[in-house]
Amino acid sequence: MPTDVRLAQPSDAEGISQVILAALHSSNAQDYPTDVIARVASNFTPEAVLELLKRRIVLVATQAQVIVATAALDANVVRSVFVNPVLQGQGIGRLLMTEIELRAREAGVTVLSVPASLTAEPFYSTLGFHTVRDVYHGNERTLVMEKGLLSRHPIGPYRDRQHRAQVSALWQAVFAYDTPQSRPALAIDRKLAVDDGLFFVATDKKTVIGTLMAGYDGHRGWLYSVAVHPDYRRQGLGTSLVRHGEQALSALGCMKINLQISGGNDAVATFYETLGYSVEPRISMGKTLTQNIPE
Repeated sequence: MPTDVRLAQPSDAEGISQVILAALHSSNAQDYPTDVIARVASNFTPEAVLELLKRRIVLVATQAQVIVATAALDANVVRSVFVNPVLQGQGIGRLLMTEIELRAREAGVTVLSVPASLTAEPFYSTLGFHTVRDVYHGNERTLVMEKGLLSRHPIGPYRDRQHRAQVSALWQAVFAYDTPQSRPALAIDRKLAVDDGLFFVATDKKTVIGTLMAGYDGHRGWLYSVAVHPDYRRQGLGTSLVRHGEQALSALGCMKINLQISGGNDAVATFYETLGYSVEPRISMGKTLTQNIPE
């Protein structure tokens, strides 16, 4: 029987709920205890699904106009991929994921993430996702998996003649630098003087839309100046920049990466936590050497 994929409508809430609950109580119940299944199921009543339709791109797969599977895209995160247990193993989930990836690429997403259940890990692995960390909610274990997508916004090395003016403008807009040592021109000059190849920009055609600087002292690595133009946020570009920096540091033999966040910047802290970083019990101290700061 042919399978069609389309955007979900509010009238689909009941059918979506039925598919999800059936899969939870059948397939997922093999890997999770009853209390976990009950807790997750409470998030997918018809009323709850209606609310999700307002916040996410939700797709449904239908056969003879009956909903048999569903999947959702929330910015750069895949959520709620479920197939009627009777029809699993017939390629319906893969069909939905193909459409999800297409829509993600069209939105400029460069790294697609999915919080996968133990049950779904083999499925996502066959689609090219890899596990980056485990997350626990009580006794519920979730695997955060990622897949890089071919991006229309490439990340490459900083080129001074091409990029200086745009990087300076982006940093000033994003970070609102107000100390002498943080002036974009000075920061760029000092980084170029080190000449370590750890200064990267993301571009849309010839326009700089993101930056990242990394540093390595032979023991620890650092990430700095992770900036994304406001028009390109929530598309996975920040994640791609961080991953690019991590890969560059790893290739140098780096064993640990550090970064600093201004106090009170909870949104940025949450972003890094989703990438596997955590707040450490440290006291951050600094000293400005004014004699080395040009007038």
